[in-house]
Amino acid sequence: MMHLETADLIQGTEMPAGDGQTGAQRCILITSSGVKRAAILKRGTLSEIASECFCALLLRAWGLNTPDPFLVRLGSDLGFGSADVGYPNLKQTLGLETIPYGPARTAAEQLAYQLTAGFSSTPTALAADEAIGNRDRNLGNILWDGKEEAWIDHAMCLEAGKSMKDYNKLALIVQQTNKANAIAQSAVAQALSFDTTAISEAGNIVDQMLGTNDIADFVADRIASVANLVIARFPSTASLI
Repeated sequence: MMHLETADLIQGTEMPAGDGQTGAQRCILITSSGVKRAAILKRGTLSEIASECFCALLLRAWGLNTPDPFLVRLGSDLGFGSADVGYPNLKQTLGLETIPYGPARTAAEQLAYQLTAGFSSTPTALAADEAIGNRDRNLGNILWDGKEEAWIDHAMCLEAGKSMKDYNKLALIVQQTNKANAIAQSAVAQALSFDTTAISEAGNIVDQMLGTNDIADFVADRIASVANLVIARFPSTASLI
């Protein structure tokens, strides 16, 4: 059953997390059931927090490995908590930001693209990103421990994503590999099989808990066209699909 748990921040446990670009912090939360959880805390506008909560619930319902989400009470404000799975993103795993631009950097990036294309959940994530309007998927918000991947960071999705250039970056990544055709076909199949009831269920939970209004509408209005939108991201493979 879909569930968004509330939690409180244990003050003084915060420390910087990630690459510092999102202001995310590692911390300890105490949940409404009294359990302490290591988590990544993100602050932001109500729409950003709502987007994180809604997308986490929806993507989990669609079978993606997205860390347990928490709605975090921060005094009079709200934040988003994501269970700290304890492993780095692909940029960190491969040390991309420590490699100067040049042949070595290009080779490392190509390795990252090949790894991403090889994940079993990549076609689902690609189709899901199209459904939620995620134009900011990148190697910094795909976690990988050498065995398992996890998909994070969905603040700039839904209506907020319209302010960004209309790219499905995961589609661009896999098109740098020899697996593009297979992934495109699988992503279309995933788009056609998404459980649409999960959209309203996740939306109702977030609307009730955060006081938002019809947050699910963006995906509900878009879901019927997602398969065609995915096909459009792969113009060279459209005839194969």
